[in-house]
Amino acid sequence: MKIHYLYIIICFFCVTSCKQRYTPKPDGYLRIDLQPKEYQLYQPENCPFYFYTSNYFTLTNKTNCWIDLKYPEHHAIIHITYKKINNNIFQLAEDSRNMVYKHTIKAEAINEKIYFNKEHNTYGTLYDIQGETASSVQFHITDSISNFVRGALYFHVNPNQDSLKPIINYLRDDIIQIMESLRWDELNSSLE
Repeated sequence: MKIHYLYIIICFFCVTSCKQRYTPKPDGYLRIDLQPKEYQLYQPENCPFYFYTSNYFTLTNKTNCWIDLKYPEHHAIIHITYKKINNNIFQLAEDSRNMVYKHTIKAEAINEKIYFNKEHNTYGTLYDIQGETASSVQFHITDSISNFVRGALYFHVNPNQDSLKPIINYLRDDIIQIMESLRWDELNSSLE
C-alpha cells in the first residue's frame, strides 16, 4: 500500500511540475574592451620612412628596418618589413601578393584594395583575408622607385573569426592609418 501512495506522489509531481521547455543557449564570447586611439609619430632609426601609429603598440625595431608592432593585450602583432628596390619592384610586389595568396587554402575570400597617393608618392595594396586564416590583413606600400614596405597582421592564438572580428577591424584601421601617414624620408622632411 505504501508503494501505491509513493507511485501516486511521483506521478503527481511529474504532472504538476514545470511546463517550460529547456532551450540550449549559444556559446558566448568574452567582452572585448578596446583602448581609445591616440596616434603618435613613429620614426624608426636608420629607416627611410616614418608613419603615425597608435600609442598602445609596443614597438620593436629589428635589424634592416624590420618592425614589430605588438598589441600584447590581444596577442596580436603587425610585422612590417622594408626592402630597398633594385630594379625588382615587380618581383617584390609579386612576392607580397604570393604571401597573401598562400592563405587561399583556408581563406573564404581575399579582397584587394588599391591605395594611391600621388602627392606623397605612396602606392600600395591592402588585402583583407576572410576565413579561419593565420593572417587577416596584409598590405604593401611603395614609392615605386626606391622603397618597398610590406606588413601583415597575425594573432598568436587559434584563428576564430567570430571572436577576433572586433579586434581585426580595430587593428585594420591602424593599418590604414599607417598606409595613409607613411612618408619617405628622402621626399619629405616632416609629416604635415
